[in-house]
Amino acid sequence: MEKFETTKYDVALTAQDSKKWELVTLVEQFRQGLAQHSVVATLETGLFLLATIGMNFGLLLPGVDGGYKQIAEMVREEKVRLVIFLHGPDLNLKDHGVMELLRACISQNIPFANNATTAEFILQRFLEKEMATYWRCPEIRPDREAVEV
Repeated sequence: MEKFETTKYDVALTAQDSKKWELVTLVEQFRQGLAQHSVVATLETGLFLLATIGMNFGLLLPGVDGGYKQIAEMVREEKVRLVIFLHGPDLNLKDHGVMELLRACISQNIPFANNATTAEFILQRFLEKEMATYWRCPEIRPDREAVEV
């Protein structure tokens, strides 16, 4: 298992069990582009992707202190640039890890996709380099002001 503490990732992936096959479809669709970037996944999601389509990503710890909380920490430390968290309407918003992840993405202005359609749109733009070239790089886009977070 890859250590996440010292590594920066372009994309973080996770999905509830009911949405793991949607994530498989999405990852297969963008397989070539994702292979050019560093990707991390929660343990169960990463192992599912490895078993179903043979793609190996950095893996996070399981359990209460793993997964969502680790992604949230990486977002706050600017160690991840994009979060894809596919979930259904049964998402437990009282789960502290889920809320911590949502808050981190909002406060750090990190793109966050919570369904396959949004994830497809964001990944397409990200992999086209339009988003990747000016994300957090206001000097490349002089029409955008830098914002302190």
